[in-house]
Amino acid sequence: MKFDKYIKDLLYRHECVILPNLGAFVARHTPSNIDESNNIIHPPSKIISFNAGIKENDGLLANHIAICENISHKKAIEKISKKIIAYKKALNQEKELKFKNIGSLSLKDNNYIFSPYNKVNFLSSSFGLAKFSTSKIKSRGSNKNYSVNSYVKYAAILVIALFVGSFITNNYLDEINQANMISYKTAEKEIENKIQKATFIIDNPLPAIKLRLKKQYGDFHIVAGSFRVKENSYTKLEQLKSIGYLDARKIGENNYGLYQVSYGSYDTRTEAYNALSRIRSEHNINAWLLYKNVD
Repeated sequence: MKFDKYIKDLLYRHECVILPNLGAFVARHTPSNIDESNNIIHPPSKIISFNAGIKENDGLLANHIAICENISHKKAIEKISKKIIAYKKALNQEKELKFKNIGSLSLKDNNYIFSPYNKVNFLSSSFGLAKFSTSKIKSRGSNKNYSVNSYVKYAAILVIALFVGSFITNNYLDEINQANMISYKTAEKEIENKIQKATFIIDNPLPAIKLRLKKQYGDFHIVAGSFRVKENSYTKLEQLKSIGYLDARKIGENNYGLYQVSYGSYDTRTEAYNALSRIRSEHNINAWLLYKNVD
């Protein structure tokens, strides 16, 4: 199983990739910056870190593996579980885990030590961009050298590079979306065939009525907490509503028997990420995003 590649692919598109019962790789956005000591301009990027406190399975990695390998979600979870067991065994033996093009992870004195691989930029909008150095020019009529950043020149280069990078990234994401659509359409076709086989023949059928109902909630949820005791989830829900999170709601029980409470649910991933950033900065830095269909 190309485990490292699956994690890497998800880090390009998501802020957090969870390895259930182990921890999570978290991508933090950093703006472009200038290293004046070396006259080097760094493009915008994502810095990858490892958070051992985020362990609860959100289904993202399993869903990606299931689609890529054309297997069931349950089978994907089993593969991940076996891999995590092997990782933990290696870490407990003081071995270093190396995730290709992501970084290395080790365990020392019960503390996880992660060293990121800094040669890969996981920010899709900066795809194809690399750091570059500015030039030095000598001022006429003076014996002193001045370090001058040619901002106009490099701004033009940066704009062109961003355009090219965006074009490449969009093509890459389009290919992924097309592959996903093929899988979805195949599944829908199989379901439709099964439904047709079970259909009864009626001599005088009534005219069909089609209703389009808008979903009350989206599938992207910002999780505030997971609770073993159901009553505690009600308490958490009331606390959130009392401090102004009026859209807070219970989103059901997960595979581990924990009752989850969310700050709110959103229709698109972009809306959810914007809300997540705000919640982490204003209220709870440990809040995280869950993709789940809740009836």
